[in-house]
Amino acid sequence: MTQKKRTLLQSFMSSSSGTLVSKLFGLVRELVLSSVLGAGKIYDSFIIAWTFPGIIRRFVADEGLTGALMPAIGQAEKEAKEQARLLASQALGALLIVCLLLSVVGVIAAPALVGWMAPSFTGEQLSLTISLSQVLFPFVIFVSVLSWMETLLNLREHYFWPKVAPAMVSVCVISAAFFFPGENLTDTIWAVSFATLMGGVLQVLICIPALKRLWGIIPPRFTGFSNPRFKSLLAEMGKVALIGIAAKINIIVLRYLASTLEEGAMTWYWNATRLVDFAQGIIAVGMASVLLPKIVKAVADNDGIAFREHFGGASRLAGVMLIPFAAFLLFFAEPFVAILLRHGKYTWGDVQQTSTAMQLLTPFMLAVGGINIVKKPFYALDRRDVLLGVGIFGVILTFGLGFWLCPLYGVNGLAAALSISTTIQLTLYLLIVRTLVDGGLGLFALLKYFAIVAVASLPSIGIGLFIQPFGNWENGFTIMNALILTAIGIVGGIAFVITATLLKIEEIHSIVGKFRRKLGM
Repeated sequence: MTQKKRTLLQSFMSSSSGTLVSKLFGLVRELVLSSVLGAGKIYDSFIIAWTFPGIIRRFVADEGLTGALMPAIGQAEKEAKEQARLLASQALGALLIVCLLLSVVGVIAAPALVGWMAPSFTGEQLSLTISLSQVLFPFVIFVSVLSWMETLLNLREHYFWPKVAPAMVSVCVISAAFFFPGENLTDTIWAVSFATLMGGVLQVLICIPALKRLWGIIPPRFTGFSNPRFKSLLAEMGKVALIGIAAKINIIVLRYLASTLEEGAMTWYWNATRLVDFAQGIIAVGMASVLLPKIVKAVADNDGIAFREHFGGASRLAGVMLIPFAAFLLFFAEPFVAILLRHGKYTWGDVQQTSTAMQLLTPFMLAVGGINIVKKPFYALDRRDVLLGVGIFGVILTFGLGFWLCPLYGVNGLAAALSISTTIQLTLYLLIVRTLVDGGLGLFALLKYFAIVAVASLPSIGIGLFIQPFGNWENGFTIMNALILTAIGIVGGIAFVITATLLKIEEIHSIVGKFRRKLGM
């Protein structure tokens, strides 16, 4: 099927719109759970139980499987479409076998994993966490299949449905928390856990029509694993798995440290990371998903100019949106968190702890956004050794910083450790990638561009700081507080667009023009 080629901005709009829907539902899910469960032992148990399947989910969905599968299938399709279908079929078969085995091992090893992950948990909390882990582990099967489907759909320049599909998990969890609350919070968390699995099934089903339309039916194949092309893919997936494991051990280390802090610290840290991940996930992950297939094609065509143009364009588009949002989080964290979380069992003290941690995580948001984009050239250029090396260094650095800062500053020390570590890792990636591409990637020009975007954000910050005192944020969500925070966002956004236009930031003109055409203006 011949498809019209999309520009980077068009592809990003498709990807990010789906991600936005998914992230909005995810945000509502976190708000509902925080309100229903509060910051306490039950929610802490769920967070720990979700850690291992959650790490695998983030690794597979964000980079792992696509990083190995997309270049391989893209190259196979360049030779013959049927070769690509065969490789995709074999990859699905192998993926199902591995995920099934991984789930079985996870269920059996749950007591040891939880005991290692949360040594301070005892009694009923420990038993509950182990049982929840055993229920949630099979989720890895569904998210891995979804990532496989996303890889194939992205190669056909279809981005929306794979990105919106995770919203099904949030819908199921929200429904469980609202309509099956049970007589106590333990019953509620059980309903939430089983709803998570149901959402995993639905997120796969929602992508089947698009996959069938663009690729036809591709059943799993459990034979032909001796095929040289498949063996090569398997070797690459092994390398990517090591990279993913190295990157995600950071999460395990930090949650281990959080579990040793006071009651509620795990929830403060969880909510802070989820909120900063909201924008990063929509913008940087969405852009990275679009970037990979484009630079894979550029490498296959030996087109260095296209490679640089796609990387630079993706970086500028991500930066022009992430930097203003980072400024918003840094200066208006407390009103933002209060509006979202200050209700139900979530106290004003919880809001203050969460907002401070979120401010300290703002550099992390920018750094991990940059890492999500800068990793893609390494995948496209088959330089996974660099990703593995920097990933291992990052684990050691995060571990050391966490153990140093956590006893001194509690949950704020954890947030600072993550921000420092990811910023250093991004710096290393940038220093290395500029040596791998002939003519470089124009990194100094990008840094100058980001500085201009930061300057363009200053009027918005000033306006927001003038408006902020009119709110009574300790009351949480009220109509007046909501209107004031909305005014900060809208007026500040308009000020940013005007300032960016005066500073001749071309991406703003492109984005505004795209929206105006959509609205028929």
